[in-house]
Amino acid sequence: MVTLVLLAVLGVAFFMGWGMGANDAANSMATSVGARILTLRRAMLLLAIFAIAGAVLQGGYVMHTVGEKIVFFENENAAENIALAENISLPAGAKPTPFTLVPIAALGAILAAAIWVIVATRLGLPVSTSHSIVGAVMGAGFALMFIGPPALAGAGVQIGYSKFVQIAFSWIITPIGAIAFAYLIYHASNRPLRRVKNIALLNTIYSTLVIITASFMAYSFGANDVGNAAGVVVAACPGADKQLLGLFGGVAIACGAILYSQRVIDTIGKRITVLAPATAFAAQFGAALTVYIFTMLAIPVSTSHAAVGGVIGAGLVRGTSAVSGRRVRWISLAWVFTPLITMAISFGLAMLLTGV
Repeated sequence: MVTLVLLAVLGVAFFMGWGMGANDAANSMATSVGARILTLRRAMLLLAIFAIAGAVLQGGYVMHTVGEKIVFFENENAAENIALAENISLPAGAKPTPFTLVPIAALGAILAAAIWVIVATRLGLPVSTSHSIVGAVMGAGFALMFIGPPALAGAGVQIGYSKFVQIAFSWIITPIGAIAFAYLIYHASNRPLRRVKNIALLNTIYSTLVIITASFMAYSFGANDVGNAAGVVVAACPGADKQLLGLFGGVAIACGAILYSQRVIDTIGKRITVLAPATAFAAQFGAALTVYIFTMLAIPVSTSHAAVGGVIGAGLVRGTSAVSGRRVRWISLAWVFTPLITMAISFGLAMLLTGV
């Protein structure tokens, strides 16, 4: 039974990764496509290569946070004794999580996040998969606290509120940081490049810079967001090879990006502000730098926040009138409600799946 549940978790995690690729591919490539520097096909090829590389090489940082720092045991010794009694073998040094002993709750969490991401993608909303999975993991954790199944007796399920506050704070800082980075990068790069009088050469330089920074953003996206798909798998199966899971999640992301990302690419790349090569470069670099910094801190931030923030920052170069306030407000509303929606869905699914 446990093996079947873990296989189901893996299956839904792939579906989640597919949804992330469909929704969040825009965060890496929308500015390049919106500025008509890359065709959609070439953008997707670049994203697949660099997102998989980021997921494999540095995806383990955020997997650890999502899988083990948000919902955990108050009494680890009791949890390890329960794992032994249940004949659950753990690799040396690995600690059980509540989702290890009740993997069906992990299934509820990843399924809730995947459902919401796919719905939002269908609506063309660039929602945060980080918001989605963090809210879903907390919802499943609350369900386990409420249910108190015998498998967890004596160990005590805890929610990492301090970690959640840290993550939530990063969600606020991310778009602000990306706006600031994009605005500053535009002015820092524009001054020396204005000396290039050959317009064709200048556009070539900017186009090359956009492609480089898009690749950097794709790498950062893979490194940070793969934890949103694979982190729950780590919770359900501690000791799993994180690089192998990174490859698994990276391939899922690439599949979703290639097959179903055009709606959200249109939203970010064409409907917030009009992008030229210079502003596309600033937007992309500002967003990528923001995501990469938080990845090194092992914090699951929103690449959607960073991408939209970068586009806004680049748009502000031409004044506030260049930015679609109505579109930004609609996107921001989706950001606020996303963790609450997935928390509620996850709580309900965990209760339903555990038979309570």
